[in-house]
Amino acid sequence: MTTRTPRHRPAAEGGYQRGEETRAKIIESALSLFGERGFEGASTRDIAEHAGVNAPALVYYFDNKEGVYQACVEYIMANVADYFADAVAAAQNVLDANPSDDALIDAFRSIQARVASYLFTTETPATWRLFMAREQAGLGPAFAAERLNERMRKPLLSVSSEIVGRLLGRPADDPETVIRLLAINGQLVSFHLTRCTALAALQWKSIDGERLKQLCTIIDEQSVVLLRAMIEWREANRKRRKKK
Repeated sequence: MTTRTPRHRPAAEGGYQRGEETRAKIIESALSLFGERGFEGASTRDIAEHAGVNAPALVYYFDNKEGVYQACVEYIMANVADYFADAVAAAQNVLDANPSDDALIDAFRSIQARVASYLFTTETPATWRLFMAREQAGLGPAFAAERLNERMRKPLLSVSSEIVGRLLGRPADDPETVIRLLAINGQLVSFHLTRCTALAALQWKSIDGERLKQLCTIIDEQSVVLLRAMIEWREANRKRRKKK
């Protein structure tokens, strides 16, 4: 499905700020309703009413519901992609330098720390979490998934899978490489997406301060154990091949 980029209408002098405010209100309302009800369950009329604007205003800025949804995706990507750019670039520099296993592990840990920082220390609205949880589960429209994959998931996945692949001695796109990567990353994602369940199990009211430090330390320690186990597996495989 091809969806045009939502129109960013110019406004007459004095009206530009009001136009931007209206557009932002619609996007925030759409994020909330799409997160709660999904793409099919939220109508343009509901979104307009939630934003306190009339339905023609929504059509004016976004054309249709697909345009509103795409604007939500672009809004999140604009806030997220830049956050990880430095960490991805630093990891790529390590990969380009014929690194040792320890350097690869440190690069992975840096990326994971950046992800943890974003998930738990940035002021991410609950509406974003619901919206992204649906996207992660594959419940959003296909055109949005493709865009999110290209701008957000692919850069992180590409550099992380290259690190894991080298530690395993397998190609970055090998299914085993990707599965092991996703399994490691799932440690953080599960605490983020099922935060209420985690808080109840831990009898915590929030994940911050010393509690966040403890969580990140344990996940980091577990990740290092798993990454070093990959090296051992790789070396054992090499020895077996030499004996044949």
